[in-house]
Amino acid sequence: MNLVSHILAPEAETTHDDLLWRLLHYFNIYRIILGGLFLVATFFLGGEFDFGTFDPRLFLYGSAAYLAVGLAFILPIAWRKPDFNAQLALQVCLDIVFIVILMHASGGIQSGLGLLLLVSLAASGLIRQGKMMLFFASLACIAILLEHTYDLLYFQSATSHYVLAGMLSTGYFVMGGLMRVLAQSSRENVELARRRGADLASMEKINHRVIQELQDGILVVDESGKILSWNLQAESLLAVNGAALLEASLDREVPQIARLWHARADNGREDRLATAGSGRRIRVRFASVDGGCSVIFLEDWSRIQNQARQIKLAALGRLTANIAHEIRNPLASITYAAELLAEDAAAEPVQSRLLSIILENSKRLDGMVQDILRFNRKDRANAEIFSPESFFPDFLDQFCRIHKVPRESFALELNSSQKLVFDRSHLNQVMWNLSRNAWRHSQKQEESIRIRIGRGSRPDRVNVDIMDDGPGVAESLQAELFEPFFTTSEGGTGLGLYIAREISAANGATLDYVGDGPGGHFRIECRGADGDQA
Repeated sequence: MNLVSHILAPEAETTHDDLLWRLLHYFNIYRIILGGLFLVATFFLGGEFDFGTFDPRLFLYGSAAYLAVGLAFILPIAWRKPDFNAQLALQVCLDIVFIVILMHASGGIQSGLGLLLLVSLAASGLIRQGKMMLFFASLACIAILLEHTYDLLYFQSATSHYVLAGMLSTGYFVMGGLMRVLAQSSRENVELARRRGADLASMEKINHRVIQELQDGILVVDESGKILSWNLQAESLLAVNGAALLEASLDREVPQIARLWHARADNGREDRLATAGSGRRIRVRFASVDGGCSVIFLEDWSRIQNQARQIKLAALGRLTANIAHEIRNPLASITYAAELLAEDAAAEPVQSRLLSIILENSKRLDGMVQDILRFNRKDRANAEIFSPESFFPDFLDQFCRIHKVPRESFALELNSSQKLVFDRSHLNQVMWNLSRNAWRHSQKQEESIRIRIGRGSRPDRVNVDIMDDGPGVAESLQAELFEPFFTTSEGGTGLGLYIAREISAANGATLDYVGDGPGGHFRIECRGADGDQA
């Protein structure tokens, strides 16, 4: 059974017809070897050979003919002509004829050569999976009985040998039945193995696709720290080329993670680190698997923070929207009443001052309400494709003219020919907020603010960096920088950066504080399009 399964295993790589012809070729090799052994033994052993004692010359000629027939079948099998069924039937019939001749030359049924027909019948049953088995067994029985009857009539063989002939014939039919059952079981096992192999191959493809599509990066390393496998997200998070990771050392390619990996046995803790390539903060987790390998999970820390922020702000957004609606009507009444009182109290300086305070703060509250309502409406982004050269010079001219800022205070660097995919009005709003903050905290000198457009972490991404020469944001405040209502500016609402990030997200972009220099550094990573796209 194991031999059959081993022989039938190539079915996974070849067609069914190829497999059958291969098995027929092996069967013919067995015939050639058997005929050759008989012929060599007859030549070199002579009278000491147990077979062929009754008629040595017939045994010699029969062995030579049997070998010649086996050799003659080599080319038809290779050419596959005539068809398979005809060749197999002819070979089995010739086996029956020649083995019966050799058995007769060796003294008849008592020589034991009739047992060789069991091998031929078993081989034919396996090759054709039990078909025609009973027909071949019947032919073998008839041949054995005819040979013994001939011996009995012409050579006075013992009548009692009919019992041996009958037992051998019964063995042929038993072998036929067993081969039929065995062939059926073998066919079912092969089909099951084929289905399981196809399922495993499909599952492997699915697993590979799932791993590649994961939002977390994955690195697989062996016990020496050699990188065995990774996914696309790991390349993006680490900002390395996938070709450089193949069979590379963890210590050489990503030393920050290597230090944590070497220290994992001591504490096994999760940690955060800033990667040198992308500037992102990532969280690293380790998991050991059999064979000494380790799986390193890389999670984008900004994405984790965004998810936590979104969960927290989902409820906050609904609450503030409702509160804003409730505040808006009484606030309008207060503003209207204060304006009426201001008209009547124009001659009273103290009352005029108090009323002006009421009006100023009412306007501030109204601006905050407008920001909240504008954000909670979440207008859809109308994505446009435009070049940086057509947007940023005009934006800077408009910004400097309205805020009365010297144009020389801004330096524009266009290092990418890719077009931007963004809602133009949304990008204008985000850039307006970031530029206003940069100007407020800069030293207000020539080229105090630099706007740089370059390639992002992937070929389909574009970075827009806004950098100033101010004091930057303290590290202790960076985690709260994009929180709503957080501000370090007197009179600010604390919604500017938060709304800018949400607008960026609506356009498939990210807004982060990089913090890699002495001044402030914000980065918008947005979608890009090839330069030849309209």
